[in-house]
Amino acid sequence: MTPNLPNRTIVVLDDDPTGTQTVHDVPVLTVWSESILQDEFNRATPLFFILTNSRSLQPQQARELAKSIGRNIRTVTAQTGRDVQLISRSDSTLRGHYPIETDALAEGMGWSDHLTVLIPAFFEGHRLTRDDIHYLCENDTWVPIGETPYALDRTFGYKASNLKEWVAEKTGGVIPAHSVDSLSIDFLQERPLTDIREAIERAGRVLIVNATDYNTLNRFSRAAETVNQRIIYRTGASFVASFGRINTGPLLTAGAVADPLGRGGLIVVGSHVPKTSAQLAELLKTSARPIEADVAQLLAPTAETYVEELVGQINNQLASGETVLLYTSRRLQAGRDEAESLRLSTRISSRITEIISGLSVRPRFLIAKGGITSSDVATKGLGVKRAVVIGQLLPGVPVWQLGHESKYPGLSYVVFPGNVGADNALRVLYEQLR
Repeated sequence: MTPNLPNRTIVVLDDDPTGTQTVHDVPVLTVWSESILQDEFNRATPLFFILTNSRSLQPQQARELAKSIGRNIRTVTAQTGRDVQLISRSDSTLRGHYPIETDALAEGMGWSDHLTVLIPAFFEGHRLTRDDIHYLCENDTWVPIGETPYALDRTFGYKASNLKEWVAEKTGGVIPAHSVDSLSIDFLQERPLTDIREAIERAGRVLIVNATDYNTLNRFSRAAETVNQRIIYRTGASFVASFGRINTGPLLTAGAVADPLGRGGLIVVGSHVPKTSAQLAELLKTSARPIEADVAQLLAPTAETYVEELVGQINNQLASGETVLLYTSRRLQAGRDEAESLRLSTRISSRITEIISGLSVRPRFLIAKGGITSSDVATKGLGVKRAVVIGQLLPGVPVWQLGHESKYPGLSYVVFPGNVGADNALRVLYEQLR
């Protein structure tokens, strides 16, 4: 990674664990004190992730979190003398706290002015941007992102597919569409890197990078890495691999993931996006032992007793060598507004992590489906503070090796994004791993 820039560290603030889906041999931190960050900088780590899980937070909480991390990074870079470049990795379907997080991160860094570069393309998940319009491929059809179910998200919904209009929508018109700059596919493919670099330096407050493949994206990355400018990149996962010069590695085998010390397998499904529900329906046709966590009971005053019952059931099944499928009931609990919907989602996820932390049997493999679910399972259920991304089991499905401090040291933990994979993808993984 970045062999010609030995003094550079790229720090990726990831608003859920799925941003690690294009990298390998990269550390992930779930804590970010000055001492922890200094340890990573002293290692001269070329690139590492900080898992903020900020997509599960209220806007003000997300703002304060990004600001505090920015302050800590600013302090540590001053102490270590390393250059830092910042990526705010978020959802390739445009759900997240924008522009709150990028503005707060810049404030924490002490940057009075900065350029935000917007690159949501995620090729492994069939998301790309052309002519400033962001697209998602569904059933071999490229659909403008504003016309997909993700745009109807109860917390982070939007209308625009054109990213210039999306920026105006998300900033409430503070940054009008006509003031947003962009780099076209043709420009990136045909012009020399010096021209691309100059275009970046001339950009105003927000710059959109169109990208349909890694060749185009890599040309932007090579031009951008030596730009003398304060930049925060707000991107999907593909840019992380491109900017960090991380080559695509071979997919991991099931044998590399299954733990010989474990008993049965465990699959946890919390996401409610249509893609996940379709994958769950396929998995329910297999021999995996289903245990439905009823959302109403998880939110009820008697939830603690209910959680204990579920823990007992799962422990028994794991001990007998069965693969357990723990999933939340599909009845979506919607709040009266965006804030309440997010609070309900957080409470449900908290109960799921209580189940994981209560287990006494080490699983042979553990898959968590959904961004918030996989983050909370890792940090709250398994106590992970530092993990290493060892690769991908399927395209866009990363595997972490858990640190010594976790509940199951050395366990391979599969982070399966909610909106990734064909309808049979979860079933395929189960059949490989069992």
